[in-house]
Amino acid sequence: MYDYHVWANQQVFHHLKQLPERVYNGNVESVFPSVLDVMVHIYVVDITWLETMKESSFQDTVEKVERLRSEASEASIDELKEFYDELSKEYYSYFAEQQNLEQTIITEHPRYGRSEFILADLIHHVVNHGTYHRGNVTAMLRQQDQKGVPTDYVFFLH
Repeated sequence: MYDYHVWANQQVFHHLKQLPERVYNGNVESVFPSVLDVMVHIYVVDITWLETMKESSFQDTVEKVERLRSEASEASIDELKEFYDELSKEYYSYFAEQQNLEQTIITEHPRYGRSEFILADLIHHVVNHGTYHRGNVTAMLRQQDQKGVPTDYVFFLH
């Protein structure tokens, strides 16, 4: 499933690079103010969940996310794609180190308290979250009289 997530993000970046820059950076009346903001959101949430899987502390995760959000928010589309590529390498490295993706991890959150998650469920969450927000991108592109790009799972399988 994570391979699909990486593939779908790559499809979106490839498509966005072919569009005028104003489409990527321009303000849109939507859930997010711009396509860039959606792509940054997916990126930082992916960081958050990888850090959660690694059992990093809440404070360390927040600090890392805020630092990388700041960098990503100022990035060109090519730079942001590179950030995504590097993050996917970190995910794959983490997966390679795991003996059991069905293992349970325990997290502590100041608002939600103690939680137990199965790693495989968190991976599905990352993929599902990305799918949801790539849909936002498609809607925002249509608002700007642009076409979206097909990223349905079946296209990945094909």
